[in-house]
Amino acid sequence: MSPKSQSTTFDALEAAQAISEELRENAPYGEEKGQLAPASVEALARSGMLSLWRPSSLGGHECDPVSYALAAEEVAKADTAAAWLMHGVSATWFDFRLAQPKLVDEVLASSSVPILCETFNKPMKAVATEDGYIVTGATPFASGCKLADWIGHTAIADGRFLLVYHPREALEIKPDWDSLGLRGTASNTIVAQDAFVPSHRAIDLTAPVERTSRFDGNLYRMPEGIVPVAVAATSLGALRLALDTTSEIAERKTPFASNTTLKHRPLAQLHFGRALAHYGAARAYLHTTVGRAFEQASRGETFDMRQKADLFLAFAHTQQECANAVRLLAKATGTSSIYKGNAIERALRDADVISHHAFGAEGRFASAAQSYWNLDVDFPLLAMD
Repeated sequence: MSPKSQSTTFDALEAAQAISEELRENAPYGEEKGQLAPASVEALARSGMLSLWRPSSLGGHECDPVSYALAAEEVAKADTAAAWLMHGVSATWFDFRLAQPKLVDEVLASSSVPILCETFNKPMKAVATEDGYIVTGATPFASGCKLADWIGHTAIADGRFLLVYHPREALEIKPDWDSLGLRGTASNTIVAQDAFVPSHRAIDLTAPVERTSRFDGNLYRMPEGIVPVAVAATSLGALRLALDTTSEIAERKTPFASNTTLKHRPLAQLHFGRALAHYGAARAYLHTTVGRAFEQASRGETFDMRQKADLFLAFAHTQQECANAVRLLAKATGTSSIYKGNAIERALRDADVISHHAFGAEGRFASAAQSYWNLDVDFPLLAMD
């Protein structure tokens, strides 16, 4: 663990557990409205969940990635959309290691606990000016954009791959988020109409990494590939919810044409046992891989392509196995899982949507193989420092 980490005095998992019931009670709001309930956002901010990757030098907790994964899983068990907002905020703080101090100062001045949003999806077009860029275009999946104080997205300018940031009011938000799962994440499309971005609000992702003194902890020495850890952890949280719910149903449900409860059925036992194994294996693999990478960063070592690929292998394995495991639990509980509002029904939708997320989609197995076989990698985020 980083000597600069505050995890010894701030227990991220304990803080997440303290607000889990509150998040659970508010979760239906997000399902209906397409964004988190204000009370959930306040709880996340109050508990420190929106400051986990904010540097300790700037008043944050600078949690090591395993502690962060544990907290994200706990929050996701209560509400996957809440964990998704945590991910967006934390990812942005991590990327601010590359930002000019002036941008970081603007963000800090905007709110005591700024809500940050990023999307690495379809890049917009940026035209360089004397003192910045004019940005035009639209990009989807800007999770948390309706709640954000600042929104970041990718853009292409003269062949350079940029990450640019706007105050939320500078962008239009399309009301197009109506999804199968992760309904409360407000992952809408953002639109820029000739939006001006000053030079200090743009990060050139093709330039060498030069971190500032505010971001000198071991966490910020990790490659960009650490960012998806919370996406994988959210899958684990959804699966944990489904496992617990299955046990409750198995205890009380008497299936049709049976005189014993569901827990006595061999097929239900089989599906539950397999799902439990998927959960344990994926969780252990994720934590081991991420923990090993953090130790490597703490030693000041750089990451080669295979080591970067190992992170994405763990993310892809976790996201895919969690989705498979929840499907097993839906089989185990039968018609008890088909009704809207049932915890397994929601976990089934959420885990399936997460399994398609580019950070851990099935294609990342191929990306990892490309790294191991010294081929050109088809996923640029994997190669980034």
